[in-house]
Amino acid sequence: MGLIAKFTSALVLLELAAAQIYTFEKVALPDSKSLHTLYAFYVYSHQEAPERTLGQPFVKFHNLLATPKVASDRDKYPNYGSVQLSILPYRSFWTLINPDKFCTSEEDVSKGLAKRADVLLTQKPANQDDADVNLYSHSVSFTSATDQQLPVHSTGVYILVFSNCGEFSSGEVDGSVIVKNAYGFLPGNEYHKMPFYGWLSMVYTCMAMVWMCMSLRYWRELFHLQYCIAAVIFLGLMEAFLQWIFFMDWNDSGVRGRFIFILAILSSVVKSIFSYMLVLVASLGWGVTRPYLDQQTIFKVQALTFFYIVLDFVRESALSFRHSHSLSIAFVMLCLLPVALLNGIIFYWIFTALSSLMDTLAERKQLEKLAVFQRLWKILVAALSLASFSLLFQLFDLSRSISIRWHYQWFFADGVSHILFCIVLGAIMYLWAPHTNSQRFAYKPVDGGEKPEDDTKASKSQDVWVDEAGLDDEEEDDSFWASTHGGKGKDSQVAADVIGSKDTPEK
Repeated sequence: MGLIAKFTSALVLLELAAAQIYTFEKVALPDSKSLHTLYAFYVYSHQEAPERTLGQPFVKFHNLLATPKVASDRDKYPNYGSVQLSILPYRSFWTLINPDKFCTSEEDVSKGLAKRADVLLTQKPANQDDADVNLYSHSVSFTSATDQQLPVHSTGVYILVFSNCGEFSSGEVDGSVIVKNAYGFLPGNEYHKMPFYGWLSMVYTCMAMVWMCMSLRYWRELFHLQYCIAAVIFLGLMEAFLQWIFFMDWNDSGVRGRFIFILAILSSVVKSIFSYMLVLVASLGWGVTRPYLDQQTIFKVQALTFFYIVLDFVRESALSFRHSHSLSIAFVMLCLLPVALLNGIIFYWIFTALSSLMDTLAERKQLEKLAVFQRLWKILVAALSLASFSLLFQLFDLSRSISIRWHYQWFFADGVSHILFCIVLGAIMYLWAPHTNSQRFAYKPVDGGEKPEDDTKASKSQDVWVDEAGLDDEEEDDSFWASTHGGKGKDSQVAADVIGSKDTPEK
């Protein structure tokens, strides 16, 4: 039972392995009569591959050599062939491997169950060979480095097994095991991210061009929230482009480029926290009902941003390298939980601040601004609901075998969040699109004597809200929605320099 538990825990850790070249550098031999599960490869058959530009997929046991720790032992075991590396289907792992007997014996040879003793024993029908059950094995030599390339004919998840069925275990192995798909080195569960980020880059490019054209046309009317939206679009474009370059390079070389990977993670983390903080400070009234935030709020936002960047970078790194660095499940969960907690704090703060802001706007009869933030509220609730539904589906889907869900799990892990982000960003671009009256909907003092919102009661004569004090009753009937998106209300005839002028009577 202990061996079964060990196998099971090892296979759980392998579920999301993501590399198609496994390198051995002075790796110790398994103990005598034991085997280790090391990695998982995701492979498409040539017929089912999304691209078939590079021919038949294969596994290559490359430049493998076993070396005794004591040089004199080399002569004692010149034909030692009990150290083997094998890949076999995850789906049929327990069918092929009996945890109570996985090494051949002389008795198995005499019965015709094996060709030689002290090698890996698989439970396959007598009339079938290894290729018929999609098992690919290679014996590691102690005398010279060896290569062997075998075609892979079936789609699936393959487990890399390192076994030693002999009596000698005082040695090390160098070399590599390479698995290549019909399109390149990308694991099958990662392939679809490459074209996805390519298309996402094009979407962000279109967004950037549209926003740039509108900003150049109405550049005199821009205010700080619109500059921040431009920064979010740029960060999204950088993230998608760097991810696309990262997966292209990985597919070509078979090795994850660390530098590009770090840049991609940083751009993703910075884009996320910058977007969250933009929505948060807008919900707190920055640029809407106050010219700036108080120092205590600024400090909280800065502290939250710092912790989020550090913890989210750690989380992304842990998820990406947990297999190659043998990170435990407990450590990975320790990296995930703080970010989940921070996300909960951020969204709670956003919704409470947004609710308070809408109450303030309603009390001040700033109906145009109120309509914008009511629509923002609905957009955020819808996006959060869809994201929650996606998360619940992923949790439910965990009950299914990885052999089934590895084809589409990338979409719920990465695709849904990016699509929702683009939809929310597009909606925000629509709500705050630059236009001829953009400055009407920003907080703007009339003279130099303005003070923060907290001091308005003491200096009421010096503070003027643009959309309250600058328009008479008849002009206020025109809505923000009409002036932003092509409406023809009465206020469209009023010149911008008249709004908030001293000639306009205060209410």
